[in-house]
Formats: sequence, structure tokens, C-alpha cells
Amino acid sequence: MKLVRQLLTLIHLRKLSFLSVTVGIICYGPIVSADKDIFVKDYDLFLGSAPSSNEVRQFELTATSTELVIGNGKATNVWAYNGQIPGPVLRVKQGEMISISFKNELPQATTIHWHGVRVPNDMDGVPGVTQKPVAPGETFQYRFKALDSGTYWFHPHMRSHEQVERGLYGVLIVESPTDPVYDQEWVWVLDDWLLDEDGAIDESFSKRALDTGGRLGNLLSVNGKEQPAYTARSGERVRIRIINSSNARNYSLSFKGSDAKIFAVDGNITGQPLDVDNFVIAPGNRIDIDLTISNNLNASELVEVSNTFFHREAEDDVHEGPAILATIRISGKADDLKKFPIPVHSRIPSWEGALETPVDFTYHFDTKINLGVLWNSGPGAYFEINGKQYGEHEVTQLKKHEFYHLRFTNGTGLYHPIHIHGMFYKVLSRDGVEVNEPFYRDTALLDYDSSIEVGVVPVDTGKWMLHCHLLEHSALGMMTLVEVTE
Repeated sequence: MKLVRQLLTLIHLRKLSFLSVTVGIICYGPIVSADKDIFVKDYDLFLGSAPSSNEVRQFELTATSTELVIGNGKATNVWAYNGQIPGPVLRVKQGEMISISFKNELPQATTIHWHGVRVPNDMDGVPGVTQKPVAPGETFQYRFKALDSGTYWFHPHMRSHEQVERGLYGVLIVESPTDPVYDQEWVWVLDDWLLDEDGAIDESFSKRALDTGGRLGNLLSVNGKEQPAYTARSGERVRIRIINSSNARNYSLSFKGSDAKIFAVDGNITGQPLDVDNFVIAPGNRIDIDLTISNNLNASELVEVSNTFFHREAEDDVHEGPAILATIRISGKADDLKKFPIPVHSRIPSWEGALETPVDFTYHFDTKINLGVLWNSGPGAYFEINGKQYGEHEVTQLKKHEFYHLRFTNGTGLYHPIHIHGMFYKVLSRDGVEVNEPFYRDTALLDYDSSIEVGVVPVDTGKWMLHCHLLEHSALGMMTLVEVTE
């Protein structure tokens, strides 16, 4: 019955997508001239250059099966890097060389993708594109320079919908020489787990069982723990590095009783502090938060950190979303209040006039109903970009150090976090309305029946993946490639 319900839902969504495309035609008016060369120069200034360093940071990572307590006090069989969830935090300084010796002890082949990190193309971890899959028992050496400071993460790019869900993810932190010193720094990896009554991971990873809205869980976690507790003093300044590793869940955070401002998105310092309450953290996104614990809080009082995002796709015992994620208990008062300003980036290009430039490439995200599911073992639907599944597309050709205007449209009635490997981009519009986000990102949410336009300047050559980071959608074909050449 669930399969029939999903098919009916897809048919309904297809009707909605037709209506949204029909009535959503937007006239931008006459095209005005914009100097794309200035856009490129401004972006180069934004990126800057990494400090010079001869230091090589060496790490060892092993992907293996282990047992950990995730929820309800019972041990759960998971897959993890170095036997922990999240995997180890790899911390380096900007400009240093990173060398990772990786060993695969899983029953499946795998890779490591360095999400948001500008790496040489052969280090990007996409099987069949940038490297061969790392078979069980094999090793692979990842090596790249830490070009950009910020908060990043790593995860498999092979059967990601299963391997990430089983717990394979870790954090890469690249420290800048200008980073301020906070009283405390916390790294929070947000995830949700679909567990059965015994606390075991639900094993429905086959394509037939993939849900059209993605895999949402019934237990929310921070660093693999349900509602962990942290301690801080009133008046303290805390830097929180937050990564959304969930397959499909979005988060919007609320810090009850304290002042929380976003100052970095996807590793990039923002041009101004942002309100945390209004920011949707899509799968793959990272944010850095400057949290000031209120001076008015007394010992033993709690700051509740809640997720306020509501998922209309949730059904059965799956979490709809709103829930307490963590608590911060107050233990006294800070002796020395830190008064430094919240970090901001002084060179965020405005790219004025970029939206009026011609659209270079359009990517339409849509679904294709598989009626054959009624008599075979296939999925109920496939997910497509421009009417094709991954492997059927022509590779989009881009030139290095040129400005491109990309448009993404959504005909599915579902949401899609758009991730482009190897580059940062700037959102120019949502649903045809110009926006001026004061930051660059590598993942942006294409909302229900909506459109976004972005500007991008590729600076690293090679073939790069462009895909939906809702991992079930990627598994069902919503991926394509762009190639950057000299």
C-alpha cells in the first residue's frame, strides 16, 4: 500500500510541477551590460591566496564496521571512520599539505569525497570519474593543500545513501591565521537515524525501498548522541561549527536564551552576521555560529538548542522535525568577557548586474514515474536533470576563470539541495526575485516547485559532479557533470 501511495503522490506532484512551470514564467526585461571580467577579478580577490607552508599533516583513516550506542541505550552496528561517529576531526592550518592514508575494511567498495574542499580533481573521491573505487581491503592515498580556511566535512561518494546513513562521515577544519580565540569551540555534526525497535539501523537501502522524499529518521543526533548536554559560563563566547550530514533532513536552529549569529556558510566567512533562526541548513551545508551566552543566566539554567524545521514528508514514526537537539547548562560566570567583533569578510563581491546577464545553462530537476515497479523490482520513480539520469547527460563545458550564470528549476514538488563539487557559488535570485546573499556557498536549497539562479567562477580544472545532495535522489539519477578546462 505504501508503494501505491507513493506512486499516487508522484502523479500528484507531476501535476503540481506542470502548473508551477506553466504559471512560473518570468520576464526579466531587456538584458543590460555587465562586466563579467570584473566579476572574475572580484572573485579572485575574495578567494585570496593560501599562506605559504612546508608543513605536511599526516592522518590515517579506516572505514570499518563497529558497534556504538546511538539511541535507546542499545548498541547499534554502524560503519564508521576509525571506529567513531562522527569520524575524527582532522584539524590543519590554511596553507598546509594534508596527507591521508585511507584503508577500506567495509564489505563494500567506497571512496572519500572532501565536501566543499577545493582539491585537485583526482582527489575529489567520485568513483568512475576522479578515481577507481577503493575495494574492500584496499588502500588509497589522498593528498591536497588546504587552500581555504573554514569548516568542511568528508564522506563516501559511493552508495552514499547507505554508507553515509550507516555513519561514515567526519570533519575537516582548516584554521585561518586570523581566527579569533573563543572561550570554547564545539563541533556539532547533525544527523537523523532510522532505527527499529531494537535500536538497529533500518536496512531498507534497496532502490525499490527508497522514499521519494528521501530517508528521514526517527532519532535526531548531535555527534551520534541524542540530546547531548554541554556546559558553558554566562558571558562566554562559543564558536560552534555545525555540519548537516543527514541524508535528507533540513534544520533551522533556535538558541533559546542566548544570542547566536552565523558568520560563516559552507566554510566561507560572511560579509555580515546572519540571524541563525532564519537560515535553513540543508543536507551538506555547514554554518559557523558565534554564540554569546547571556549574562542574565544563572548557574544550572539551561539553553535549549532546538530544530524548528517541519518536514511535511514525514510519516509513520518518522520525526517531523521540531525537537530539542542539545542543551547547554550554565556553570557560573565568565571572568573575562571577550569583546572582539564577530568575524566578517570585507571583500564579498556584490556582482551587481549579474542577474541581468544571459543564463548560460539551465538545469531542470524532475521525476520520471517507473510504472514497471508494479511488476519488477525497480524503484517507483527516477530523478532526472533535464530529462536524463546520471550517465545519460552530455558534460557541461566551462572555461576556467570565466563567469557563468546558471539557473535551476524544480518540477518535482520536493526539495533538492544543489551541491557543485570543486567550486563556490553565489545565489543571485530565488523564484525570479533578486537576492544578495553576503556569502558564497557550495550547497543551496532548491525549494518546493521553485527556482534559483546562481553565479559561479570556476578556478579549478577537471570534471566535477553537480547533483542533488538529498542522497536518495542522487542514488536514483539526479546527478550530472561539469568539466572545467583552461
